[in-house]
Amino acid sequence: MREESGAVTTWASGGWVEEDGIGSATLRRLVEAWPRRAAVATSSDVLGGPATYDPRVPDYPLRMVPFAQHPRFLAATGEQRRQVLTGLWIGYNERVIATEHLIAEPAFDLVMRGVFPGSDQPLVRQGVQQAIVDESFHTYMHMLAVARTRELRGVRSRPEQPALVTYRRLREVLATMPEAWERDVAVLVWGAVAETCINSLLALLARDDSIQPMHSLITTLHLRDETAHGSVVIEVVRELHARMNADRRRALVRCLPLALEAFAEQDLSTLRLELVTAGVEGADEIIGDLRATPAGRRLVRDFSGAQRMIEQLELTHAVDFDFPERPEWSPGVGVRG
Repeated sequence: MREESGAVTTWASGGWVEEDGIGSATLRRLVEAWPRRAAVATSSDVLGGPATYDPRVPDYPLRMVPFAQHPRFLAATGEQRRQVLTGLWIGYNERVIATEHLIAEPAFDLVMRGVFPGSDQPLVRQGVQQAIVDESFHTYMHMLAVARTRELRGVRSRPEQPALVTYRRLREVLATMPEAWERDVAVLVWGAVAETCINSLLALLARDDSIQPMHSLITTLHLRDETAHGSVVIEVVRELHARMNADRRRALVRCLPLALEAFAEQDLSTLRLELVTAGVEGADEIIGDLRATPAGRRLVRDFSGAQRMIEQLELTHAVDFDFPERPEWSPGVGVRG
């Protein structure tokens, strides 16, 4: 196989023959399924209807709070604990929006601008453009979630949030790269990891019946789209990787474990902020004790989608990352058509 004017060609019958694409059949099925699958096409009216709301039902699952059993948190008033859960839900939505804006969309934009050889293929462009439409709708959904929660809970102000930890790590990596093409590869990798790893927290919220029904609905709709996005991204990255030169391939391998570590990192500053905002005494003690635990170092993540992408790229032995076992609740990344 060789690269020629951005196309993949193989030797056959005594000459070089251009292929349609290494994953074109799968990508075509995913593209054709979009009108039947996308939340923006099938469920946009759901968000405009009246939502069931019970002020006694929490906004965020207590079982997902890493300090839920800490004595200091248990000693807080019921209203303070409720405020922490509401803050964690609002903060979760704010980080989802930031991830779409700062991580996913820049990667998709690079593809649509034709930065990488192979990104001008019609199926690649159509699949990525569909994902861009989806991401815009996801941002809208999570903006509605924040606005409705703040109105219903009477949250008049929010503390300034720290920059998204995954974006901070991306900026640190980009600062070490003098070449524009290398920075483009890093942005692509961060976007690909985001789209193949976002399912984990979405799945935990989507199937939780202890929180407000509208919260579960929003995350369920987002999860359906992202499960498909994972497969689309895997196919697109395979197409682009097949056409990359040796330097770009080495940069991609170098960036993958860095991106995976960034998405695995628990940002304790966001947790502390919600404790302090709710007036919980001993916030620093809670965070200090949490820092010494596995939950204080890593988020609950399902990396099976990213792992499958790496396997498809035949880079399993080249990427230095300790993949955890796939959790039982994981939806996986396997929508192929």
